[in-house]
Amino acid sequence: MIRKNYIFIVTCIVLFMGIISISLAWTDALTFDEVAHIPAGYSYAALHDYRLNPEHPPLPKLLSGLMLLPLHPNFDTTQDFWNNTHGSGEYGQWDAGRHLLHHAGNPTDKLVFFARMPFVLISLMFGIFLFYWGKKIGGIVTGLFALILYAFDPNVLGHNHLVTTDLAIAAAFGIAFFFFLQFLKNPTWPHVLYGGLALGIAQVTKFSAILLIPFFGLLLIIYPLFIILPKTQKRYRVFGGYIAKGICAIIIMFVVMYITYLPVTYNMPSDILPTIAAVKGQPQKYARDKYLMAFIDKTNQHVLTRPLATYTQGLMQVFNRVDDGNVSYFIGTVSSDASPWYFPFVFVAKQTFVHLFFYVVAFILALLLIMQSLRRLFTQKITYSLHACRRFCMRRFHEISLGAFIVLYSYISITGNLTIGFRHLFPMMPLLYVLTARVVIGSYTKLHNKFWQKIVRNTFIVIIIALIAIVINAYPYYISYFNALFGGPKNGFHYVTDSNADWGQDLKRLKTYLDQHPEIYKIRIDYFGGDNIKNRIGDKYIMWWDSKRPIEPGYYAISTLLLQESLHRTDRAYDDTYHWTDKLLPIDQVGTSIMIYKVE
Repeated sequence: MIRKNYIFIVTCIVLFMGIISISLAWTDALTFDEVAHIPAGYSYAALHDYRLNPEHPPLPKLLSGLMLLPLHPNFDTTQDFWNNTHGSGEYGQWDAGRHLLHHAGNPTDKLVFFARMPFVLISLMFGIFLFYWGKKIGGIVTGLFALILYAFDPNVLGHNHLVTTDLAIAAAFGIAFFFFLQFLKNPTWPHVLYGGLALGIAQVTKFSAILLIPFFGLLLIIYPLFIILPKTQKRYRVFGGYIAKGICAIIIMFVVMYITYLPVTYNMPSDILPTIAAVKGQPQKYARDKYLMAFIDKTNQHVLTRPLATYTQGLMQVFNRVDDGNVSYFIGTVSSDASPWYFPFVFVAKQTFVHLFFYVVAFILALLLIMQSLRRLFTQKITYSLHACRRFCMRRFHEISLGAFIVLYSYISITGNLTIGFRHLFPMMPLLYVLTARVVIGSYTKLHNKFWQKIVRNTFIVIIIALIAIVINAYPYYISYFNALFGGPKNGFHYVTDSNADWGQDLKRLKTYLDQHPEIYKIRIDYFGGDNIKNRIGDKYIMWWDSKRPIEPGYYAISTLLLQESLHRTDRAYDDTYHWTDKLLPIDQVGTSIMIYKVE
């Protein structure tokens, strides 16, 4: 029945995902990072100038900016944020966003909604692609399972409608992996072209895609050494063919990167890039910066080489930011030094129980398969064992490659110094969905007992229905989703904040809340996010912050990120924080990220 109606099932899942995403694109307020990304994308598309937000590659922001061109928004480039001459902050991108979205007379909600639409579309198309990928390696049911794990992941639904690079890089990683593995299996020239294009698109989506180059290079060396060849073929010729075609794919990747960067940089004056580096501060803080800056200065002099300079500038900034860390709250501490437990914790806390269950099942099944294969190897002669080992690796090369990268990326995330949210795990998530689906469904098809087949099938259906119910019940709080073990979406901020729980998404909901409570005629607000409080709340708004004194009688609305960071910082005097809230219980919680207090 499923195999006959799979097109209908895929359509229903994608439609569900689309309805949820479009509704959230309108109801979620402007989040923090979108303030920098939206004006940057518009400036790339309208002005062909890359001075705003060079820390991220252009493609996702450019797609967003192209959607804004027909709206002809006001964007005054005579102001300080564009000239970078009056200390306007980190390249002026935040001031540019506040100008475009809040102070230039543009319709904020309309601009934000249209800017978000390309990301919704990418997420839907990628869901269909994941189904195709799963179907190709394991059949229709495997494809459907991979799609379900993706479409009903609250973290995906929380971020696939935001103007950020996170969902886009997840799609780019998945597509790059698919085409590269296709190339290894069948190294034809069309696959070289597709692989190079996919790898290039990943590089202009987010700088973390640079990890794919050495990893794919390693696979490119290993695969022709393990592949079982007929006696008529010479291994060194096959190996040389793979290397040559891999180099061609790399050349195609660079062409894609250059073609993407050139249209958004050719109108940028040559004196802008050095100014960006100076505003960022300490351009030679790390030893590598000396050489990177020398390359940037040299390639920035001509419009045809400026794409190389802008790419390198962004790469340098990302390296430095990862090394510097980011101040964040995590289980009672506020620090810029990353905890190795951060990503394991957010992974467990922000995945549904159903996802965690299937990941554990897939891990156990894979472990059993490996142990079974090893037992067979040790019972054979050494020559047969080596041959059998090679055959096993080739037969399972797809799964081994995905699993190896998931382990590598997890290790890099855990040992890195940048901890600002589950969203930084997105590059490995599509691989995890596909790998889980392949292992679980592949193991099910090996069951020959019809009784156990029926038990497993019915249990599987019940669990999937439970997953759908969990996701529907969590609407619309997907950004702040935590599973029940950690208190659900409304209590996760007690453990970790930032884009895990509070990114400013609830300010529209605060406006609705105040409209429903006319007794609150004035409210003091300390808000973290990208929306404009004055424009949204109007005359009811009084600006507040944690050290402002005296504490006045009345109502307070405090973002959970600012609340937690104030309560747990060790470099502030007790009376300059929100510790006065310890004696109060919040009278309400707007959405999941804004606490309402009343001081008598």
